[in-house]
Amino acid sequence: MTTPPLEGIKVLELAQMVAGPGAGLLLADYGASVIKVEPPAGDGARQLRSSTVLDVDPSPVFAAYNRNKTLVIADLRDADDKAAVLRLCREADVVLTSSRPGVMERLGLGHDDIHAINPAVVYAAVTGFGRGPLGEKRGGVDILVQAESGLMSTTGEVGGHPLKVGFTVVDAAAAHALTHGILAALLRRARTNVGEHVEISLYDAAVHLQTGPLAEFLHSGVQGERMGNTAPLSAPADLFTCADADIVISAYLPHHWRELLSCLGLTELAEDERFATGAARARNRAELYDVLAAVFSTRSAAAWLAELTARGILAAPVQDHAGVVASPLTAETGILVDSSGVKGAATPVKMVDLPAPRAAVSAGSIHDARWEVSPDE
Repeated sequence: MTTPPLEGIKVLELAQMVAGPGAGLLLADYGASVIKVEPPAGDGARQLRSSTVLDVDPSPVFAAYNRNKTLVIADLRDADDKAAVLRLCREADVVLTSSRPGVMERLGLGHDDIHAINPAVVYAAVTGFGRGPLGEKRGGVDILVQAESGLMSTTGEVGGHPLKVGFTVVDAAAAHALTHGILAALLRRARTNVGEHVEISLYDAAVHLQTGPLAEFLHSGVQGERMGNTAPLSAPADLFTCADADIVISAYLPHHWRELLSCLGLTELAEDERFATGAARARNRAELYDVLAAVFSTRSAAAWLAELTARGILAAPVQDHAGVVASPLTAETGILVDSSGVKGAATPVKMVDLPAPRAAVSAGSIHDARWEVSPDE
């Protein structure tokens, strides 16, 4: 059996909510042994739940982001508990935090404190808005960062109000970005035995997600319009309502466009100067949409998807979560996991013989916390 890539790596997670624990989860799924330290009142994510799961305990969000870890309780302001945490810091390969700037330093658990007792440690931190004079004073949560980073300005219906993405997309993106920063630091440490201070802010993660539209704005000085369910870079790339359900198509490349016209019985549009090129179609997208929408409305979504796919045209159904869970594609990829009743998503990265996802361990004492020892240690 192949050794998991992070087997033997010890991660101490002093992080709460989603972004920091999300990175801890990804490291655990790669085979790292993760000890998560919660305050006596518990991680704030234990309170994160929508109206659909008010009676589910623990919170599904908390459980999904903290499976595959050993959970312990510690009061970082208690001398004995802090001493136990520092013992784990001395042994850790990675220390992961997500407090406001200055909090861990005041507790004696900042980067400099841990580096002094463990020079090879990779100390990884998530902040809301960074550690500069402006950012260090502020706490950040996903919805605030979506607003301030410009992400909401590009999301919403044409002529409508800005809208947030329907889940904590910035937290999730920051978790992935922090993880690859940690992995890069571990790779360098393996070569040099030098530790690193890896840091990400939710704000920077949100801005980086918008690399494309921000690049266009930096060149033009013009704010892009909110486009609803239309992809703004070319056309057609839209949501269409069929006789019974919605689908999305993307057919702006020349060969897809020609095949789409044949499929819809609209070959005469190939000679229409309004739609002759990708740029022309984007410029006249409203007129084009009306023509295509009238045809799509005449048949079922399943019928259209079958024909479009057979012709090599990019198309997909618009599914709710029930559809995703029931989808044969979801079953085929194995992205959803259910370990001892803890349900969630596995790491999206496929590697041979990654460790099987498992549930979170019940909370215990910080004084009993020990890393699992691999057979080779």
